[in-house]
Amino acid sequence: MMHRQPTLAKNLGNPTPLGLGAFVLTFTPLACCLMAWRGAGGGGAAFNGVIIMLGGILLVISSILKFILGNTFSSVVFGHLGGFCLAFGASMTPAFNSTDGTNTLAGLHSPGFVNTFAFFFLFMALLMVIYTVCATQTNLPFLLIFASLIVVFSLLAAAYWKLGAGNEIMGNRLTVGAGAALFVATILGFYLLTAQLLDSVGFPLSLPIGDFSSLWTRAHRQ
Repeated sequence: MMHRQPTLAKNLGNPTPLGLGAFVLTFTPLACCLMAWRGAGGGGAAFNGVIIMLGGILLVISSILKFILGNTFSSVVFGHLGGFCLAFGASMTPAFNSTDGTNTLAGLHSPGFVNTFAFFFLFMALLMVIYTVCATQTNLPFLLIFASLIVVFSLLAAAYWKLGAGNEIMGNRLTVGAGAALFVATILGFYLLTAQLLDSVGFPLSLPIGDFSSLWTRAHRQ
């Protein structure tokens, strides 16, 4: 009698939709908060649990899975965005931003906190510039997402410095602008997520994503 030999080969899934889903589900409501839709506010403190438990954890998990698959760029992107979510979520807790350990809202609007935290946004914007350059080798939605995030973090840095200087009106306007740019980035994320999921189930309809890799390959051959 012949017995079937167990195969060691197994198919690994694509973790990109997991990371994209975490990105859009975390940053879309945050964008609405920054734009103060339906009376939302508080600088994102209401999403503290979502930012940490959903965005931070799932993005870090996606980063590890992309690392296992050997995709360095996506691994770094998901890892840094996941780390940002964990750091930003921690900054929404009283122990990290308030002088008495209880008043989160006052801590978030204190000049010392906003003037200091603005540097984090500034260098996140610089990181997004590097990502945008690298994304020219991937696809159009990724490129536009990172380009939008440059605007987001730049405006947030400027907004925090305006708030630190006591210019609340301009600070709020810059925050709304950052929220609008973030909303654009998340809509692009939803589009890319949909394209990835349709492809994963073999759906007969595929969404165009403007793949740049084939363009660069042809350019190198010429």
